[in-house]
This record gives sequence, structure tokens and C-alpha cells, in this order.
Amino acid sequence: MLGTGIVKGLRLTFEHMVKSKATVSYPEERVYSPPRFRGAPAWVFAPNGHSRCVGCGICVFACPHGVIEMRTSEAPGKIRMVDYYAIHVTRCLFCGLCVEGCPFRAIEMSDEFELASYQRTDLVYTLQDWLGQNDREYRDEPRPMVAT
Repeated sequence: MLGTGIVKGLRLTFEHMVKSKATVSYPEERVYSPPRFRGAPAWVFAPNGHSRCVGCGICVFACPHGVIEMRTSEAPGKIRMVDYYAIHVTRCLFCGLCVEGCPFRAIEMSDEFELASYQRTDLVYTLQDWLGQNDREYRDEPRPMVAT
């Protein structure tokens, strides 16, 4: 029938006009982020405070743009220690390939989305930044990954 598209469009417009609006005072109230949200990559720590990373470097090779830098050394007893670990968030695509590649679930996409800074060097997350806060919660199972 002629004009049904216009009628459907007007009906949808009027439904949205009468729907109640929800406004959030952003800095005071936090915005909910869904479980599939991919924010900045971050390390995951075990409940005892130690990082789960063993320095295998799979996340470095999985990153398509070379965003992750890692330097390791060998400690006595042939244990690999991570000396330097950095993620350049300004170049990150937030693709999650580093998370999928890590066999120890030591890195995950956090829900951090406030990435504004006055200096570009502030957006290079190093190992010392994560060790200072240590507020990453421990999850025995990874965050739910649902295909879109």
C-alpha cells in the first residue's frame, strides 16, 4: 500500500517522543558498561597480588600494530621474569587479540573508557602503573565473549 513506510516512520518517531528520558550526571554518577565492552587492555592479578603473566610474549605477537612492548630476563632456576611491559593505548585498536592469545588470561579488556590526557606519555601503561594500583579483580573465568 502506498505510504505505509511514512506511517511506520511517523509512528516510531511519536513513540520515541513520549518515551521518558534518562539523564545521568556523568562525573558524579557512573555509567554502566555492558559485559562485552572493550576498554583499555589491563593486566589481571591473582588474589595473592602476583600477576598472572609469565612473559611468554604471545600477546606481543598477537597485536597487529605492535602496541605491546615486553622485555624479559631469566632469573635463577630458569624462571622467566617480566622486566618491562608497556601498552601504548594511543595506538591500540581495542580489538582484543592480545586477550584471546594469552593462554594464562593475564590480560583482559577492562571497562576503562576515560582515556583523556594532556600528555601522550600518560597513555602508555607500564608495569609500574598496574603494580601501583593493583585494583584489577581476579576472575577465574574470563569475561563473557559473545559474538556480535
